[in-house]
Amino acid sequence: MSSATPGPRCPRCHRAIAAWRLAHCIYCGETFPPDLKEGHSEPEALKWVDRPAIPSDAAKQLELMKVLPMEAKAKGFSQRTLFVAGVVSIAAFTVIFVLLFVLLRRSAPTVAGLVIVIGAAFLGYLASVFLRAYRRGSS
Repeated sequence: MSSATPGPRCPRCHRAIAAWRLAHCIYCGETFPPDLKEGHSEPEALKWVDRPAIPSDAAKQLELMKVLPMEAKAKGFSQRTLFVAGVVSIAAFTVIFVLLFVLLRRSAPTVAGLVIVIGAAFLGYLASVFLRAYRRGSS
């Protein structure tokens, strides 16, 4: 049997200290009193591993990586591409709604009026979406 003392415990949660060099409990966040660790040596299993020093040229490269971005931000669609896509899609949906109106005008005239209203609302929404995206891209 081992006669070693288990070591100090957190005054709040009563767990064994897991991070010896910290001044607070990693479980509950309670700040340790200054005399809590007195009389106890640091457990071998909880000793921190000291990392080796970084060579000076590697440290310079790390500093440059913090300052200079490695790759430029990928931009979305260009202004011209967005404008062309908006004009083509609005024109295509206009043709679709006009052809649907012509078809329905002969067989169901009341539904044809509804197609015009729905088509106008959809085209207005589509135009507002493209206009908002176009303005966002220019700023």
